[in-house]
Amino acid sequence: MITAEDILNMNFYKKEKFTGSYKGMRYLVKKDKDDAENDIFRATVWPGPYNFATTPDDQKISATFPFTEEGKQQAVDWMNEQWRSRSEWGIIMHS
Repeated sequence: MITAEDILNMNFYKKEKFTGSYKGMRYLVKKDKDDAENDIFRATVWPGPYNFATTPDDQKISATFPFTEEGKQQAVDWMNEQWRSRSEWGIIMHS
């Protein structure tokens, strides 16, 4: 499972985005803005092995969360749920 420690601390996101992978699923977490210009986390997942730029948009799934420690944990929980709900991503790892 992905943990909050795996996706680094809040200060990191003030300047950078973070990409990683978990058992066939790739992910990107970054600070973004919502429609009201509030800071948010945007988490995106997609099947590996390719990076964000070369993966077709129709294979990516995104969600947003408050830019808080609780929001970071919500993003982690959401990414783990995305992996659990898509058994084919685990199959990719073993191919």
